Amino acid sequence: MSITSNEIHRIISPLRLVFWGGLICVFDFRINRFDLLNDFVGMIMITWGVFKISTVSVHDRYAKAMVFVKIVAVLSCLKALGDHFAYQIPPFLSILQALIGVAAMFATVFFCVAMRWLSAEANLESSVKSWKTTTILFTIIYLIPLGMFYCLAAVAIVTGESFNISLGPAGLFLLPVFFLPFLHLFVSTSRMKNAVQRSTKTG
Repeated sequence: MSITSNEIHRIISPLRLVFWGGLICVFDFRINRFDLLNDFVGMIMITWGVFKISTVSVHDRYAKAMVFVKIVAVLSCLKALGDHFAYQIPPFLSILQALIGVAAMFATVFFCVAMRWLSAEANLESSVKSWKTTTILFTIIYLIPLGMFYCLAAVAIVTGESFNISLGPAGLFLLPVFFLPFLHLFVSTSRMKNAVQRSTKTG
């Protein structure tokens, strides 16, 4: 099954929505208790984007990966909404939130892999290579370190131990690093769009 140029053009805007939603979630700015960039809004943007992207028919692996991504996106929306309310939650809900965090890291990588599959089905070779790099960046910078963080947090809740990591001023230097995978996601989206435009002109 081949992907048409119209289908690729149709998902460019949702991909950009995923990009901006992700940035809002990463750079969650607050002044006192006022959220300037609400991560719940960011998750809504991501969820809307992945639901739109999942409508493209690629193959069974793509469909299954996007089902997982959509489920985790909805759960992450609920988690982000709950995080804005100050209340004491039971330990099992804290564990569930940590597990959702782990699932979100895997869903991000699955999403990038799905975009690589989509690009391959559309015969966009340069886009395939770009999405492969995006997948590697999200795996190294997000999935491995943050996945371990959420797992350790879940273990700490189960054992009743306190778990806290404070990066201090060093956290400011890490912000550009966390920005890098999203920047490359935007690059991969642009390359996908440009590749379709070139193939349309030559065709």
